[in-house]
Amino acid sequence: ASESGSKRKLDKLILDQQAFDPENSGSKRIRRPSTMLNDYYLFNIEENLSEDPINYGQAMACNDSKQWQDAMIDELESIKKNDVWELTSLLDGRKAIGCKWVLKKKFKADGSLDKYKARLVAKGFNQQSGVDFVDTYSPITKFTSNRIIMFVVTRMDLELHQLDVKTTFLNGELKEDIFMLQPEGFEIKRQEDKVYGLKRSLYGLKQSSRQWYLKF
Repeated sequence: ASESGSKRKLDKLILDQQAFDPENSGSKRIRRPSTMLNDYYLFNIEENLSEDPINYGQAMACNDSKQWQDAMIDELESIKKNDVWELTSLLDGRKAIGCKWVLKKKFKADGSLDKYKARLVAKGFNQQSGVDFVDTYSPITKFTSNRIIMFVVTRMDLELHQLDVKTTFLNGELKEDIFMLQPEGFEIKRQEDKVYGLKRSLYGLKQSSRQWYLKF
């Protein structure tokens, strides 16, 4: 009985090997595209990203230098209005972090030019843990929560209002003493050795999102 059972297993193994087709050995399940994103639309606007200058020098050397200059002045006016910093001397033993201009043209839905946008961003990668920042965690809204809210609004025929806060991170107050170099192109004459002591968070700082959350 044992020999006959072994023979049957051997015969079955031989038949399986003969019937094996390497070209058709994959799954026979028909794959269908996901329907998860059927209720979303994608708008694609072609842009020439090379037109945006990557630093202050390029912005001042291009044909749109006047527009970029005005955009940077508007950004500094927002910073001044929010009382983000104060000019001071660098404390002994401390190191000031750098900053850079992030410049980008904003376009409307039809592809036409909307405005020139300049953002002064701190080089947060130079911050020292335990000195320039401690905690960086801040909660965010889950994508599922947003869909539930929109579902309830649609089902109950409600109105949904969106709030956009201008210069969001500039509203967060800092607890740490952070020093930053003066932005390129806007150094104060005869005070180039001074630095800015930050009183409020700035884009690029590691704790900016957390300070905004704690503020509101």
